[in-house]
Amino acid sequence: MLHIHPIRQLLLAVSFLTATRLIAAADGRIPFGSSGALLKDLRLRGGEMDSKALLSSMRRLKDAGLEISELRRLAAQHDWSTAGRMDHFISSLHDAKPESRLKQKPVAQLQQDKPKVAMFMHSLERNGANNFCLHLMSKLMASQSFTVVYAPKEGPMRADLEALGLKVEIMDVAAPDFLPSLEQRLRQEGIGMVFANTIMRCDVVNLAHKMGLPTVWVIHEAWPQDQLEHYAREVFMMKSLSADMIKEAFANCGCVVFPSNVQKDIYKGLYKEDAACTVYNGIPLKKLDSFMKSNDRDAVRAELGYGPNDFVVLHLGTICNRKGQLYTVKACSRLVNELGCKDLKCLMVGARYIRDHEIEYIDQLKQEAKSNDLSYARWEDTKEDQRGQARLTVMDIQADVTRYYMAADVVLVPSLNEVLPLVIGEAMAFNKPVVCSAIDGIPEAVDDQVDGLLVPPADAQALSDAIYKLHQSPELRETIGKAGRDRVLRQFSYDVMASNYDKIMTKLVSKSPSLRGSPASTASRQARDCRHSARLARQSQAESSALVR
Repeated sequence: MLHIHPIRQLLLAVSFLTATRLIAAADGRIPFGSSGALLKDLRLRGGEMDSKALLSSMRRLKDAGLEISELRRLAAQHDWSTAGRMDHFISSLHDAKPESRLKQKPVAQLQQDKPKVAMFMHSLERNGANNFCLHLMSKLMASQSFTVVYAPKEGPMRADLEALGLKVEIMDVAAPDFLPSLEQRLRQEGIGMVFANTIMRCDVVNLAHKMGLPTVWVIHEAWPQDQLEHYAREVFMMKSLSADMIKEAFANCGCVVFPSNVQKDIYKGLYKEDAACTVYNGIPLKKLDSFMKSNDRDAVRAELGYGPNDFVVLHLGTICNRKGQLYTVKACSRLVNELGCKDLKCLMVGARYIRDHEIEYIDQLKQEAKSNDLSYARWEDTKEDQRGQARLTVMDIQADVTRYYMAADVVLVPSLNEVLPLVIGEAMAFNKPVVCSAIDGIPEAVDDQVDGLLVPPADAQALSDAIYKLHQSPELRETIGKAGRDRVLRQFSYDVMASNYDKIMTKLVSKSPSLRGSPASTASRQARDCRHSARLARQSQAESSALVR
């Protein structure tokens, strides 16, 4: 286990940044003499190293003369976006060779023929779908020109995105003028490609088609075709969407990407066959491995209030009906009250208090626990010396969930409706045995009794039987955990995922008539876009004047 004193961490960071500046100076990119202020700032602020502090230091690097493309690449290489990723940064100082990285072909040259890309997210909350976007953009910063991220409302992920050097803009998708305003913004920004995330961005896909922009649309949901409108409007509260809009987007999109084959089958008939493909989501193994190497499991468990003899069952994911937390509570009740697992502690991470049905569901979990004599606690309301004592602990959504995987003995994914959640691969990366519902794309990631256990959905008894089997056999936990880790290395490679998306985006550009040709033709198109934006602005002003009159 690697222990690095905080002062030593800071010195290593300063040394690394000094080395990068020496190398960059040797290439003639920046004047080395401008580094003094930066190093002084790092000495003063390096111990903080949260997203805000890192972003400030990166801005100072830019002010000192380092090209923004180099900043983006360094941020992508070292995951400078949250305080939890500092472990990965420190680890990279030992095994990375910054000289070879900085002597590669400049990023500006790699991106000069690539269009500006706008990413559309359904929120800025920290969840699986949004983490996918963050990880992907950080990996592709050196080869694709991601420029701006649009989202319908504020959220904690803004800091992570800005730490990568991305512009973040909030646009009200429910506003009557949302699409005309968005079209104007895309033209003003000179956007040449759209990357839309989740089915809820079908409106953006349709707009991009109208504008002739190549579009990649990643579908994380598994909504039955005859219930598209119900899920959009009633479950996800997107009242502005309709089944017709969703079907139109499928028919129009140049490339629809699914994280699993079974999910691709769900929407069969809506998309063009030659425009759809499957790309499994990757797992950021370097970050996870770095955390495992630099942290002690017993210490991590102790911080959460768990002792070495506690059997910790982790259920990680947004707490809502489709994630099946109610069946976890029922299974734990049977394990404790009927099967004698008195050492069992259950930790649920992912509570949020935004939608009424989610708040009601959390209350339902609490009542189910209490009716079965399971002590219940909300982590945020529990005194530090009492944490980990309750049989069931519910915790709010967290920015970084790595420590919960390390603390767990078993990870549960008993979902009722799911695609292929990142939780499975992340748990496997930590050598943790998983117990999952045998639904949707999950069997594509888990072979029953080999690298995980599969159970029928909504079956608390089957879920408790699977957990009990693992509870009774540390050897089985170790065997399945190791097999899961091997599965991640084979199937969920982060580099393979990023490479696949890179190829998809590059191919779309090559097929797009509006993006083909010389830099001069690109400049001409951008000039036309600017003239069109000016016309839109004049038209909008005229309409406003008419309304006033």
